[in-house]
Amino acid sequence: MTLEKRLQAFDDTRRRLLDEMEALDPALLVEKPIAGKWSMIEIVDHLVLAERAVFRGLPDPRHIEEQPRDFGNRVRYAMVMFVLTSGIPVRTPSPAMVPHGDRGLAELRRLWDESQQWLRSCIAHLGPGAGQKAVLEHPIAGPLTVSQAVRMGQVHVDGHVRQIRRLRRLLA
Repeated sequence: MTLEKRLQAFDDTRRRLLDEMEALDPALLVEKPIAGKWSMIEIVDHLVLAERAVFRGLPDPRHIEEQPRDFGNRVRYAMVMFVLTSGIPVRTPSPAMVPHGDRGLAELRRLWDESQQWLRSCIAHLGPGAGQKAVLEHPIAGPLTVSQAVRMGQVHVDGHVRQIRRLRRLLA
């Protein structure tokens, strides 16, 4: 799959999730049926924060530089992807990814749209072969190529969409 098609598929998934959340009663979005677990809005907040953390805080794309990757980075990336695709519950790998719980859905959509727009401008700035350039950073996997980050983002969102659907069933 090309980077553009992967980006579009990811964008479609996240928009469907946000649209689904907007159709719900706002009180349901913040409800926590299980003590110590995140509400639906906190899960969306986490997704937004995680993406922004991997995107290194959305710096000016003109200042992004490719980072060296080694065998260890490739192994850690494979391990993170295995955890994400397996649905193994793990702690959030960075405090920057822990949801605040104080943002509304409209603000989260705006922030997520902003992140996606930044990624597209970053790709445009990087030019041909942008997908294979390691310019992003995961707190465990280390430097990621743009293609790896988009794939990881999709898998991450897919896992949390399943979590949100389970939570909705609990709240029904």
